[in-house]
Amino acid sequence: MRKVTLIAIWLLFVGMLCLQVESPQISTAGPDAKKIRIGIVTNSVSPFWDPMTKGLEVAKEKLGVEASWQGPPRAQVSEQRRIVEDMAAQGVDGIAISPINAEALTPVIDDLVKNGIIVLTMDSDAPNSKRMAYIGTNNVQAGFVAGQEAVKRLPNGGEVIAFVGTLSAMNATERLEGFKKAIEGHNITVLDVKQDQTDKNKARRNVEDAILAYPDVDAFLGLWSYNPPAITAAVKAAGKLGSIQVFGFDAEPQTLAHLENKEIQYTIVQKPYLFGYLSVELITMMKRMGVEETLTLLPKDRIVDTGVEVITPDSVADFKARLEALGIRSS
Repeated sequence: MRKVTLIAIWLLFVGMLCLQVESPQISTAGPDAKKIRIGIVTNSVSPFWDPMTKGLEVAKEKLGVEASWQGPPRAQVSEQRRIVEDMAAQGVDGIAISPINAEALTPVIDDLVKNGIIVLTMDSDAPNSKRMAYIGTNNVQAGFVAGQEAVKRLPNGGEVIAFVGTLSAMNATERLEGFKKAIEGHNITVLDVKQDQTDKNKARRNVEDAILAYPDVDAFLGLWSYNPPAITAAVKAAGKLGSIQVFGFDAEPQTLAHLENKEIQYTIVQKPYLFGYLSVELITMMKRMGVEETLTLLPKDRIVDTGVEVITPDSVADFKARLEALGIRSS
């Protein structure tokens, strides 16, 4: 393989990404070489993953590799495990996965690595596994940023209820951890955390139940992408807009619409485009250059933090324009 010179390892991504380095100059395979095959496994099927798909497509075209993705429709560990095992059986060279449950997927990841498959985690980590690296948000820091924003909007303190798919996912527990750390000493309390197992109907019912159970609650926090729209719909239906503030994560199209209408106070957005792009790019580098050589280019903890951004009603128009420039509608 032709030796490549790396000026830096990551893409300088138009405006929103805040990664101040350039993309690596990775050699492309010759016309007769076997194409590298890459699979990405999400933790669900959701509009949140649309930008990831776009990033995957851009990267695979640029690098001349094969890449595709799948997600478990019911967001169950057994479904996710089956998808991963099917990809392995089809002979992929590398897999990037967002584990629904880090503990449950760790032995699956370890078996893949043992069998010579390159494995990354993205979006949510499995740090005790043998995965080569993690690409995604520092979720403790993301939760901390969310908590700082909550402090601004609840200057006299208040009560918050959080909503999420499952706390077995590391990104959920870490976001909640960071949020609680940020609100310490500010007379803000997280009264409850309601889980919905990614059932969108249950997500809405959980909010409706919370409105009845906690009539004086000050704010609802949606930890996963579909939670802010579910929260806002239930709060509107109950006539509680204004008395219950809505804080969120991610930017599904409905969330952006609610921000435009000033029905959501803020959302913490990630960069799922990069989850797809960098997963394909890093696996390709590891396959063409070697795993160990590639790892020397990463931070010592093998974590590539893609960062977050706070979007409010005042900044949502600019954010949407940046998404449109990339050909995506959500983040």
